[in-house]
Amino acid sequence: MDAYNKISCDVLIAGGGIGGLACAVSIKEKAPEADVLVVEKNFAGYSGKANRGGGVLQYFDLSRIDPMEFAAFHTKAIGAYFTDQELMAKYVSMNNHMLDKLSEWGVNVPKNPDGKYNVMPTGPMTAMICVDLDITLKVRRKAEKLGVRFMDKTVLADLLTDGDRIAGACVFSVLDGTLTVIRSKKAVLATGSQNYRVGSMWSSGRGDGIAAAYRAGAVLRNTEFGNFAQLAKVKSHNEVVFGENYMYNAEGEFITPHFLKHRETDINSTAIREWYNQMMAGKGPVHLDYGPPPPEGAPNMERMWDRPYGKLFRVLNDETGNSVDTDLEVCPMFIGEQSPISVDHGMQTTINGLYAIGDCSYCGSGLAGAVPAPPGRNRGSGILNAVFAAMQCAEDIASRDLGGDVPEVCGKQVDAAFARVKAPMDRKDGVSAEQVIAIIQQAMAPVEQSVVMHKDRMAKPVALIEEAKELVPKLCAKDLHETMKCLEAEAMVLSAEMHYKASEMRKESRGWFMREDYPELDNKNWLKWITVQNVDGVMTLGTQDIPIDKWPVKPE
Repeated sequence: MDAYNKISCDVLIAGGGIGGLACAVSIKEKAPEADVLVVEKNFAGYSGKANRGGGVLQYFDLSRIDPMEFAAFHTKAIGAYFTDQELMAKYVSMNNHMLDKLSEWGVNVPKNPDGKYNVMPTGPMTAMICVDLDITLKVRRKAEKLGVRFMDKTVLADLLTDGDRIAGACVFSVLDGTLTVIRSKKAVLATGSQNYRVGSMWSSGRGDGIAAAYRAGAVLRNTEFGNFAQLAKVKSHNEVVFGENYMYNAEGEFITPHFLKHRETDINSTAIREWYNQMMAGKGPVHLDYGPPPPEGAPNMERMWDRPYGKLFRVLNDETGNSVDTDLEVCPMFIGEQSPISVDHGMQTTINGLYAIGDCSYCGSGLAGAVPAPPGRNRGSGILNAVFAAMQCAEDIASRDLGGDVPEVCGKQVDAAFARVKAPMDRKDGVSAEQVIAIIQQAMAPVEQSVVMHKDRMAKPVALIEEAKELVPKLCAKDLHETMKCLEAEAMVLSAEMHYKASEMRKESRGWFMREDYPELDNKNWLKWITVQNVDGVMTLGTQDIPIDKWPVKPE
């Protein structure tokens, strides 16, 4: 493993999900001569979360919705004054453009006979469009036609820097063990969020890019907003979207009104707290009952979308009699969605030439506000945010000079990166990645620890994380596939540590973030982002004031 290949490119994109592919296509459309290389540890076009049962795009009717009006609504009702209002308004304003672009790239975005998009309302100002689940594959095909290069089954080992700028990355193939140093003028992280591998549909979000950005010294922010949970059926673990509108306890009491007083865009942490309170009061289990009418304005989930997955689900449940999990007992399923890499409006990180888009920087961009994202309490925002961030990133990269030589890389950095790859296979005895992951899941999955938080209850997960940290240097692997899992386990430990350190620091409740020992929103002391940065090997926390003075909507 001592020898390695050397290649170069203008733009290196790590991650072949919808964000990375949309970025590659957008760059080539704006700068056709740019040499763009996508590195993906699975197969680009089949990876990421866009094709894992989602395929949901957020829709705004721009004929009746003003982008700044939605930004104001989001700031007050969802983001709790943490929303980057300028960025949110731009995201909304580009809605139709993004949908049109996806259609142009070959994605089947369904339309009605009159040519308008086929949408379903989901909130006061929002709607959803469901696309076929081959969305990422279609965009890969477009990228290939434009000349984008691909390295599949190739894992990002670490980023390389030259002073305060990006210089490239070290990668390795899980097929044959080939080590490669990629020198690049720009690099884009499109590697997804941290999802802790609890919910199967989201398990591809493993925090690789988050950990790489942290090790390289990039600033992260909003790490405490990485604790999303969704109601799921106890029997099958299937997610129940909008199930919070129909919650009943074991005594037959309709408990939704305890926390939901008016129409909301998506599940809030208050629904998770209500489940927890009912269970602690001995009134569980909690189940759903779709018989009585839901709260006014709640989405009608009986509508089936005209796409292969929707048709299959309808056949399994309605037409053959072989229904799937009719038991409606529910509990929270922890999902995570930590996406904290701090970026500017061009999606550039605090490292010159390093960008982060989509699920690895959704919260870090400020677009999500004080909620985990995606879905950020806006169903369909995950995919469209990835496309939006990809386009913003491509615009910024194309506006800069891609000429000149690629930067040189530091030999010591290369040696250190490949030593991390080699170490687990050099150990004869140790612990497996699964053992470390199981400990972190024990720290993150119980919602009374990670969602409905209290200082006393946080002591247990913090101790578990310390236990896992001590095992990281003992991780061992039999082959390169297990080595990849070891790196993912290390990233998971880092993400969990950042979550609880920032959560302990934030002494208030805001948006999705909930501290039982600090139940009130505190704009006087905590109208600020919490930052995390690797400073000489030490995890260092700080704060940044929210630039509320330059935004139109201010706390009342």
